[in-house]
Amino acid sequence: MINIESINRFDWKLVRWIDNQGIVNDVDSIPPLMLDVRPSNLVFKYDCQRYRLNHDGYQDYTYSSYGVTTITPPSCLITNKQAASNILQYLEQLFPEYGRGRFNLRIIPPSTQTTSKYFSLLNKLTSIKPKPYELALNVQDKQLIFEGTLKTLRPVTGLPITYEFLKEYQWRLVSAVDSNKKTIVELSRPDFPVTAYFGYPVYNDEHHVGFSSDCNGVGGPYILTPDSKLLIGSSPQTMMGCSPKREAAEDKIRELEQLSKSQLTLRQLPNINSDAPSLPYYLLTQELDSGETLIWKNEVKKIS
Repeated sequence: MINIESINRFDWKLVRWIDNQGIVNDVDSIPPLMLDVRPSNLVFKYDCQRYRLNHDGYQDYTYSSYGVTTITPPSCLITNKQAASNILQYLEQLFPEYGRGRFNLRIIPPSTQTTSKYFSLLNKLTSIKPKPYELALNVQDKQLIFEGTLKTLRPVTGLPITYEFLKEYQWRLVSAVDSNKKTIVELSRPDFPVTAYFGYPVYNDEHHVGFSSDCNGVGGPYILTPDSKLLIGSSPQTMMGCSPKREAAEDKIRELEQLSKSQLTLRQLPNINSDAPSLPYYLLTQELDSGETLIWKNEVKKIS
């Protein structure tokens, strides 16, 4: 089983690839090709260019790919356009569209050092650098090997956040602003509140989160990292017709949350609600990588 939380403790850089004849090819490009592992997708990063690969779980933690999407941020000025184009072509060959490109991931731990006293002394004298963790991406009889550099965790401010805590409540959106601190109108209509539900694993031990404005609902698998980063994947959604404002709310929350990465912060305030004096009062702040800030308030979880 691949543990995405563990994988996200590292920054992964491509260092070599092994072809279907077992020939090893070292890679030392500048800038390097980086890999970000998310729930239901992989993101390859070269310079400011992004290549996103959506996938579904297949079996035994082998995944089916659904083609590569190129994402170019508006401010992106790629230094080596030919290299960026070559990377796209190679990824499209490895991961064809429509679920035909099955692949899996495997963490390769550092080789165990010998317990021999002689080699232990030699290692100390020569200051051998410890071998890093590696991540093997196995696809079409080929292997892409990424070297892991342990991330420096952001100090957690506020209260600790766990999967169990998030599942304990339903969460109502009480504030939504964009990167310029302006109100996001679609998510700020009192008559059409947006609610988040963090659920229990239902498939491949994945945790799931759903967002709803009491219509179709959107969501996907998610992970929570040790420094309270929230990474959300995507799942198929229903397509019922709803009122325009309700649909606008769900379209906007889908745009923001699916395939997103954000920082969570939790704080507790004095409870002034006389109708539920025993319910703690929490505010969960979500700062998205795209610049928006959403604030959620806990409520008693509805039992369906």
